[in-house]
Amino acid sequence: MAKQGHINSNSGLTVVSVSSSGSQSAQARETLDKLWVEVNKKQQRNDRYQAKLEAFMAYFKQSVEPIEQEVCRANEQWIRHLVSFVSRKSIKGRQHEALLDWIQEELTILESNPFNPVNTNDLRDAFNEAIVTSIKQNPNSSEVPEEQLDHYRIELSLMLGEEIELSDEELVELIHDPHKAMAYFESVLKHKMESGYVGDDEDIHGQESPYFHDESDQHDHSYQQHNQDFHNTNVDVATALFSDKQINRLYRQLAKKLHPDRELDPDKKAEKMGLMQQLSHARDVKDPLAIFLLAQQYLPEYQLELNDNLTVQLETILKDKVKQLNADYHELRRGDGLSVIIWQRFGGGTKAAREKGLREYRQALEQDVENLMAKCREIKTVKGLQKHLTARLQSFNFTRVPMSELPFDDFPFDLFD
Repeated sequence: MAKQGHINSNSGLTVVSVSSSGSQSAQARETLDKLWVEVNKKQQRNDRYQAKLEAFMAYFKQSVEPIEQEVCRANEQWIRHLVSFVSRKSIKGRQHEALLDWIQEELTILESNPFNPVNTNDLRDAFNEAIVTSIKQNPNSSEVPEEQLDHYRIELSLMLGEEIELSDEELVELIHDPHKAMAYFESVLKHKMESGYVGDDEDIHGQESPYFHDESDQHDHSYQQHNQDFHNTNVDVATALFSDKQINRLYRQLAKKLHPDRELDPDKKAEKMGLMQQLSHARDVKDPLAIFLLAQQYLPEYQLELNDNLTVQLETILKDKVKQLNADYHELRRGDGLSVIIWQRFGGGTKAAREKGLREYRQALEQDVENLMAKCREIKTVKGLQKHLTARLQSFNFTRVPMSELPFDDFPFDLFD
């Protein structure tokens, strides 16, 4: 029959004491002690790194977001300026196709900016209307140029969130008959609602935003898959440990201790509401370690008795937690969240280096605004636009550089002191 032990919780760390004698019991105590210390250290490490990311993100937004939004608004004016030329009859053939491509490109840049305050749906509506107007102005409107049909098909796909399965003839009918177009839109949307359609996590173009590109994506995916596989193999252990009567008893004691109705002070009541949410979440996802962590802080007098089986299960859960915390840290350092990207681009080096990098970036954005407004002033006639369209047709290298490709990769990525 397995002998009993217990876990004592105090304000520092959980001390494991196994009542049975022998080297095996001592080894079990030492293993659980070390794992518990490691969990606490890694959690504190993650919390510090997360706080650093959040602090720098707040500073970045205060320093850069206003000018980022100015760029977006200038880009909106530039797009509307280009759209005003779409229906001009003298722009046709390959030049008309180059113009439509140009507008699509500018819309992509605008939509990929995480600080964008502009409603791009309105811009796309204006773009669509201009394309339709251009088609209807065709002397033989039943013969729509292929490049115009292609762009209209792309725009409809973006609006509806899926590929449209229409022939060119059917698409032309929609262009010339607004009632048919509306009926088609309604039928597609109704089908998506009835089938419980949920969009994917890609951006509106089904492409990665340039702001979130990372050359290590493939490595990150493999790392995440490895940790997910490990977690899946241990989920049964966590469920079994959580179903133990002692864990249920511990849950009830914590619920009694942390219940907000027992508090009269508004601040303490709000704090306990948050703690109760943590406790309820731990129960819902069958996370016994989260229960232990709460007990460590709020029930320091509680003693959890362990038999050999529970000791093994707890060791497995602690090892799982260590791996999960390492995966979380990996995500904080190499993930695709905006605060991570901002830190990687601008957060490294000394304070003076960071200030210099942000100052240069603001200057680049201010220049971008000036360039966009200058182009709006410069290109007033079809003839003037045609010069730019010809240049674009002669070169494939005409994409403005988004934030993620600006030359700030020389910063060392060491941490704040």
